[in-house]
Amino acid sequence: MDLKKLSLGQRIMSIAGVLLLLDVLILPWHRISIGAGVFGINVNRTGVQSPNGFFGLLIALVALAVVVRIGLSEFTSVELPALPVTWERADLIAGAAAAALVLLKLVLETSYLSIGAWLAVPLAGALAYGGYVRSQESARPADASPADSSEPHQVT
Repeated sequence: MDLKKLSLGQRIMSIAGVLLLLDVLILPWHRISIGAGVFGINVNRTGVQSPNGFFGLLIALVALAVVVRIGLSEFTSVELPALPVTWERADLIAGAAAAALVLLKLVLETSYLSIGAWLAVPLAGALAYGGYVRSQESARPADASPADSSEPHQVT
């Protein structure tokens, strides 16, 4: 598996998608501590557990779908179906959806937030940014580099 085959947007989305998936499934999003010292009780809830576990499940599904789509399209010979929009635009929509779902989950329950909830915000932002970069990659011709231009540069 040669990761250099991936464009910058695909790399950003892949890394952010895997990390966001692990964040939602493993890290504690809500932590409640009752008592003190040795006699204290701690209760942790992941992103897919209550409160608002359904939004956490949707976040995990979007992140998984993005990672699987990139893996299938770049590392296998599978022909992906045609969509009403381009796959680059679909990546942008998926990144924005993941970011919106993370923010919605956080806004609906702001009590006892833990490390997983705080890490999900930049990870979802990175997924959305990767989707933006990916959508801009389709606008630029594949053979033109950003340094190329039609006008000659004058040296003074």
